[in-house]
Amino acid sequence: MGKLWEKNYSQKKEAEAYCFGDTVVLDNKLVVQDALGSIAHAKMLVSIGILSNVEFTKLRQCLLKIIKLNNKGQFKVELGDEDVHTKVENYLIDKLGNLGKKIHTGRSRNDQVQVDLRLFTKDNLLDIAGICHQLIDSFINFALRYEFVPMPGYTHMQKAMPSSVGMWAGSFAESLIDDSELLKSAYIHNDQSPLGSGAAYGVSLPIDRDLSSKLLGFAKVQNNSLYAQVSRGKSHLSVMQALTQIMLTLSRFAQDLLLFTTTEFNFFTVDQELYTGSSIMPQKKNLDVMEILRARTQIVISQEQVIASLIAGLPSGYNADFGETKYSLMKTIEITKDSLEICVLVVKPIKLNIEILKKACTPDIFATHAAYQLVKEGISFRDAYKQVGLSLEKLPQFDPIDILKVSSHIGGPGNLQLKKILVKANQANKWWEKKHQYYLQSLKALEEL
Repeated sequence: MGKLWEKNYSQKKEAEAYCFGDTVVLDNKLVVQDALGSIAHAKMLVSIGILSNVEFTKLRQCLLKIIKLNNKGQFKVELGDEDVHTKVENYLIDKLGNLGKKIHTGRSRNDQVQVDLRLFTKDNLLDIAGICHQLIDSFINFALRYEFVPMPGYTHMQKAMPSSVGMWAGSFAESLIDDSELLKSAYIHNDQSPLGSGAAYGVSLPIDRDLSSKLLGFAKVQNNSLYAQVSRGKSHLSVMQALTQIMLTLSRFAQDLLLFTTTEFNFFTVDQELYTGSSIMPQKKNLDVMEILRARTQIVISQEQVIASLIAGLPSGYNADFGETKYSLMKTIEITKDSLEICVLVVKPIKLNIEILKKACTPDIFATHAAYQLVKEGISFRDAYKQVGLSLEKLPQFDPIDILKVSSHIGGPGNLQLKKILVKANQANKWWEKKHQYYLQSLKALEEL
């Protein structure tokens, strides 16, 4: 069948391939969202007298059939279809005739794709938040298990002061908790319905945007129709910036693990089933998953810059440039989700080489503690610093566990407050669980209308 916009001419195949070649691949990930958006839109058309209840029932059944076909891999958007919206509508026309032609009343492909992407993003952010909290739990439990196992703390890539495995693992948990808060803000930003904004200037029908928004489980309507359209890239960026923060946390973990599992350090041992081998060196075991994670963090950062560059300086109104942002958003979501899942697999089976960790706590890392002991005797810190610095070869061998416990201030290795952090993480996760439940209930109700 033809394109939705075709009248007395068709687009050349070369131009179609240039404009939509990548889009059709990505749009196969939006079939379910497009069908759900169409059900909500059709129900709204019933409320304003454009469709009858009987017509809505037929459309809903047909749209649910599309979802079933998609889940079986039997509904594919191809180049000749142009995009998912055309594919879905042509299917409805093929099955329902003139009734299928009514579905587009009061909307544009511009607000359709916005709805699809908002729902796709919401689905994935809920999944990402869930995996993120699994990883937070893993890091906290790991930290609790090894809270007072000593390890050197580093600054400038050199041994600096006593640290602990608990402090190291706990730092990733708290980083991800903060990242989850940023993700929450991005979720709220994304959780607005653009449906009914049309091509950016609304429609001259008494549509009920609030109804369609509630049917789709959105928190609210995105009010200004023009802003709803031009916010497309900015909405993506808010999500991608939050995901970038998660990837930066994971990248630090990856780099640390790559360093601490080398034969030179040998602090940790990772499940050998996570390693790859060398094609030439029989002895090699390579932790490629962490190297690839490190590299993909750079890809995520670059995709964020791609979208910012694409939307900078665009005039008000819809511009086809927006279509080029879809790949970057989807790729960033995919990478972040996959990276979190890999880290969950990596963290749980990590084993400690405790004796090596203890031996690595050489006398030099207690220099600052030695200075503080002099301070307790009444010597100024600057004099104590100089005195210790001029006699480093005479530093005693302190018990690293005793030193860790002396640092008992909030957040020090002797007072990591890990159980409190775990409670905080669980409370934060309840917000996500509540949002997830509301969204699932909304979609279930929509399918059962």
